[in-house]
Formats: sequence, structure tokens, C-alpha cells
Amino acid sequence: MSDSGNQIDELKTLQREAAELKAERGKPRSARRSAAGRKSETAEDRGVEATAAEGPTGEERAPEWEKAVRDLTTDLERTVNEIEEAARERPALALLAAFTIGIVVGHLLARR
Repeated sequence: MSDSGNQIDELKTLQREAAELKAERGKPRSARRSAAGRKSETAEDRGVEATAAEGPTGEERAPEWEKAVRDLTTDLERTVNEIEEAARERPALALLAAFTIGIVVGHLLARR
């Protein structure tokens, strides 16, 4: 029971950190730096901050293709989450679907 409790706590922590990062993405560069200085960063966080600081400073300055990529990323994440949820609800059907897809792709890519 405590293992699932730890996992739930970890999930809540990750969700909170993701929300903070999304909120920082919309802030101007100077506000982002001051917020980044307040929290302790891991090497991974520094990499995210460095790439975000080099990019455009706001939504209005982002090229249209970047907005399209962001939208596609959001849609892809949502789709993956829905697939994972369906796989948890019906694992046997998910396994059968995975094998079927593997067979179809195998036949498509087979060299005869």
C-alpha cells in the first residue's frame, strides 16, 4: 500500500513541476531567470532552461511552425495518454492489438 502511496506522491510532484515549467514558459526571459535562480536545478532542468532562454521570448514572436509543433506535441501526448488508459482497462486486447500491428508492419516491410 505504501508503494502506491509513494507513486501517487511522485506523480503529484511531477505534475506540479510540469505546471511550474509551463507557467515559466509564458513569462518573459528576465522573470524566468529569477524563478530559475530560486529553485535548485538538476542537470536536466538546466538543459531545459538553457534551450528555453535561447528561444523566442513570447508567443507573439514564435514562428507559426513552432506553434504548430507545440499543438502537435500536445495532441500526441493526449493520444498517448488515451492509449495507455485503454491498455490499462483492457490489457489482453492491447496485447492482441500490438501483436496484430507487429504482424501487419512485418508484412509491409518484408522483402520478397
